[in-house]
Amino acid sequence: MLDYLKYTLSPLLLLVSAYGLWSGGNHVWLGGGVLLGILLFDAFLAPDHSLRDSRYPWLYDSIVCIQLTLAFGLILLYAWLIGSGHFTTVAQQTGAFITMLITQFVLATPALHEMFHRENTFLRWFGRLGMVMIFDPWREITHVVTHHVHTVTPTDPDYARRGENLYRHLLHTFREQIIESYQLEKRLWTKRGRPWWHPRNAWVWRAGLLLGFVVLLHLIGGWSGAVAGVAVCLLGPRTFLEIFNYCQHYGLVTGKPGRFENHQTWNHLTPFVRILALEITNHAGHHQDGYKPFYELVPDRDGPKQPQFLVCVLLACVPPLWFMMIRPLLRDWDRRYASPQEREIAAAENIRAGWADLNDEPEPAQRRHAVAA
Repeated sequence: MLDYLKYTLSPLLLLVSAYGLWSGGNHVWLGGGVLLGILLFDAFLAPDHSLRDSRYPWLYDSIVCIQLTLAFGLILLYAWLIGSGHFTTVAQQTGAFITMLITQFVLATPALHEMFHRENTFLRWFGRLGMVMIFDPWREITHVVTHHVHTVTPTDPDYARRGENLYRHLLHTFREQIIESYQLEKRLWTKRGRPWWHPRNAWVWRAGLLLGFVVLLHLIGGWSGAVAGVAVCLLGPRTFLEIFNYCQHYGLVTGKPGRFENHQTWNHLTPFVRILALEITNHAGHHQDGYKPFYELVPDRDGPKQPQFLVCVLLACVPPLWFMMIRPLLRDWDRRYASPQEREIAAAENIRAGWADLNDEPEPAQRRHAVAA
């Protein structure tokens, strides 16, 4: 039963965040502060390779449904509090906004991602509805159709190549995702002989969901509440989701495009990150089967790993620090995990990125250490 109780942590943190916002004053920092404290503590813990008890899948699904419902409730509560002038000082407004950025990314995004990957009709549509909270109802199109098929290739908008810093990646990925989702949808409505505005076209009803969400925010919190809510969605879960994608496959390559192998993603397997992210940082298993529920994923003990997830996100925001961390990991990946063909591709990528020194052969002692590890 403990395995099931672990995943109630996210709903509880959403309730803590709601209480802090409702209470006002310095309490507005409560949800974000507790969440960051847990993640900082998690950074000092050893990886967790345990399997989850999956005898009662309905219990896990119920918890995630509650989590996504509470995430919806939190953004609506925030819009109402903003519209009613609940936060009377700049410090309160800032604290509430930062708390919303953190909680909506860490606690809402994993739930909606888990849902829209499901085969169950209700769960999938609940996840699709939840995509308005990342202000990108088209995300499922590029994620499932493109990202999961073209992982670690330049045709994947979510992929960051070697030498690419976070800010260049953000500009690239936002632009390419819009273009990619439009092109994929255009092929469908053209093939089916529909005009672009036909309500059965996915982009039309998805745009309707997004418009309905903004209207709801406005009805609850007025223009100020709607603007604040949209800002949270764009600067919180939407942007931080791209930072997550930047970290998750950074610089890895494949010799078999369209065929995912476990060593083509970085894993983050510390205990609380696994729980809060609904196992999405247990990333190899997710890519092996995108329809497999989070509680059935098997941690990849021997796959490539990065430091704890929060550490990676913070380092990514400072490119020189990110490159200091990731370059040795990529050198190790090239030598320990890559196939001969992938080593050739990686060597070319290193040259393109201006990292030709990563292609230097290690000293014998270094080579022995890599083999032993």
